[in-house]
Amino acid sequence: MITESSSKTYWPLFPRKVVFDWQTTPLHWIPQSPLASHAINHFSFSLVRGEYFFCRMFNKALPLIEDEKLKEHVKVFIRQEVIHAQAHKDSIEQYLQRYGVDIEKQYETVIHLFDHALADKPFGMKLPQFLQKQWLVARVGFVAAAEHYTCALGKFVLEKAHWEAKGCNPEVSDLFTWHCAEEVEHRAVAYDLFQYLNKGNYAMRCLVMLPVVPILTMLMIKGTAGLAATDPVLSKSQKSLTRLGFWKEWASASQQNLIPSLSWFITTSGSFFKPDYHPIYEASTQMAVDYINNSPAVKAFEQQLVFSNDPKN
Repeated sequence: MITESSSKTYWPLFPRKVVFDWQTTPLHWIPQSPLASHAINHFSFSLVRGEYFFCRMFNKALPLIEDEKLKEHVKVFIRQEVIHAQAHKDSIEQYLQRYGVDIEKQYETVIHLFDHALADKPFGMKLPQFLQKQWLVARVGFVAAAEHYTCALGKFVLEKAHWEAKGCNPEVSDLFTWHCAEEVEHRAVAYDLFQYLNKGNYAMRCLVMLPVVPILTMLMIKGTAGLAATDPVLSKSQKSLTRLGFWKEWASASQQNLIPSLSWFITTSGSFFKPDYHPIYEASTQMAVDYINNSPAVKAFEQQLVFSNDPKN
């Protein structure tokens, strides 16, 4: 008897290494809006800690998976996320440090969330044995809810942002667009794993999304303001959440499709609550793969690999 896999991803998934050169990258890589540059840059700080957290949770879940196709997709997801986190860490950290940004300070909030609040012992509190598996499943659900957002961001970037075509720095544009494309590519894996472990419990699915909406919104807005505050040339009116200029500039940048609107953070969660929701219907795999196959960073690594394997070199 053939049992249908819990993994609904019907296309192949691959981990891909990349090479970036950010030696001459400007701080305001989105020239139309320095604030938009800070908003997207801050996403990196959430991603580095967040994606390492995703990997820890999925590694813990692997022994619970008996569905071989799902297990293989989870393993590829982990490898992709490690590459994503490392690419951002290697690129964004060195790039922002050149402009005097205190990297450790930018990580403070996300470290508190992923390394303390969502730890095996949340805030140092040891959970009773009978709650430990459910706490793991809940955190996998948190990842599935977060991946719903990364897929939505990927769709926004691929369909609307088009940063490089708008004159934005090509290296930074490529990092975020490549990453977002791979988020679209593996968009169903976290959800399928959560449904598998959670046995398709609809109420639990809704519960895990409820805290993600305000947490993600807070991380992005507060983090953007934190980076903006370090900018020596940005107008003071855009450096604080208490200044009208910050909100006006965010609205202006979102109207140009340089960054998502503030309302996007709320409305994006809507489809996740639908009883018939599944991530495979949320974005185009073909659009994502088309970008990945033409990404300069992916091609640069492939060329580097060919060069290093050439016996003449």
